[in-house]
Amino acid sequence: MKEYFKYANGYVNINDENLFLTNSGNWSETHDLLEKSPKSIKWNDIKSLKIYSYYLLMLLLILAFVIDLLKDFDNKTFPFGVLLLCLAGIAYMQRETGKRYKIPISKIISFDISNDKVKILFRNANNIADFEEIFKVDTKGLAILEDLSRQLKIN
Repeated sequence: MKEYFKYANGYVNINDENLFLTNSGNWSETHDLLEKSPKSIKWNDIKSLKIYSYYLLMLLLILAFVIDLLKDFDNKTFPFGVLLLCLAGIAYMQRETGKRYKIPISKIISFDISNDKVKILFRNANNIADFEEIFKVDTKGLAILEDLSRQLKIN
């Protein structure tokens, strides 16, 4: 079995052994992923800090342009191109805010599926009960996870 589907902040890739949370959905991205642990959480937090710093920089840039425009409105034109580039950059980076790690199928306890939100209950690398919530899961993904949930209950 090799499946993948999209959610709000990236992709979920599933094979016979693991469930992977990735940014691009590319299978080559899954080879170096670690199981959810303090180390992988720290790596994801550092990555998120970089992304949110980028968001802050874009917001400050937009704010600077708006202040400059309002300061001398008669002699300036608003640089809509720069604004559109900033907004496109923010939309593009949205997928990069997703988590990146793997969850072994054998450690998954259950899936709690409601509407387009899925809560995955599992045991992390330290064998401690943990969970991950993914939002805006597409219909293909909901069907895949419901099927996987049925398979886990049978075995």
